[in-house]
Amino acid sequence: MQATFPFIERSLGLLTTSLAFLFAPYQQTALHTESSQELAARLNPEQKQKFEDAMTAFKAQRYADALAIYKPLLNDLKGDPIVAKLASEAALNTGDISFALTSLKGINAADPNDWLALALFTRACAESGDKGCRDSGMAKMIELHRSGVLPPGMQQYILEHIKVGENSLVMRTSVEPWGVYKVYELGQVLDKDGKMIFRITLESSDNDQKFFAGEHPEEAAKGIRRFTFDGYKDGLDANGQRVQTHFTFAVKDGEPDYDAVRDEFISIAGGKKKAMISRTYAVNK
Repeated sequence: MQATFPFIERSLGLLTTSLAFLFAPYQQTALHTESSQELAARLNPEQKQKFEDAMTAFKAQRYADALAIYKPLLNDLKGDPIVAKLASEAALNTGDISFALTSLKGINAADPNDWLALALFTRACAESGDKGCRDSGMAKMIELHRSGVLPPGMQQYILEHIKVGENSLVMRTSVEPWGVYKVYELGQVLDKDGKMIFRITLESSDNDQKFFAGEHPEEAAKGIRRFTFDGYKDGLDANGQRVQTHFTFAVKDGEPDYDAVRDEFISIAGGKKKAMISRTYAVNK
């Protein structure tokens, strides 16, 4: 259950996968999805400058500034889907959930296979507290993954941001368990400056299932699995060697629902849940 997450360390930030996927080629669906090149081709010079200014602010995580440009641009472009998705993510990152819900609902209705709009809409549902809408979106995202609509290699997406004391918890849910340790849910704890200081996972390692099957053969035969709530913290030892500490906080038989996972992650992120065991080991550079 110990593991490193180098790909997250390289690409964390507070941006979701939107920028990378909006402007990269991906599998086209039956309905035509406008490309960024097509959008740029129909912008007049003034609109193009506004779009570039908004993108600069977005990439710099100045989401309020970006949103202030995107909103009037959306009116000029009659609700263009690319601008609407960028504006919606900026809105979510500034707490304007209502705007995101309204903007994304129309895109989802027009194209049910627009996975990015669906992912952002599902996040908006989660952050608004609409559990039914959230769960429906999560199920649809898995359907799109299984039907091959999601980009190759996409494993997870941001489901919600949660304030925990002075820190924030970014919840990422998997469209399919990934990695050696079968990660179902990932929580990234960020400090007030946006730096990741801790990771929390819900895992179901195949190795753990051997022990579970020995203890509970009937349940294992029915497909029930053992899950663990784990944590990972990076740092340096006294010699300056890079190390990682792995924590196990809880063991659950049977997959917990998202709300149970959310509560457990918040408890761990807030320091209210103590680890059962922990071990520190050197990390190869």
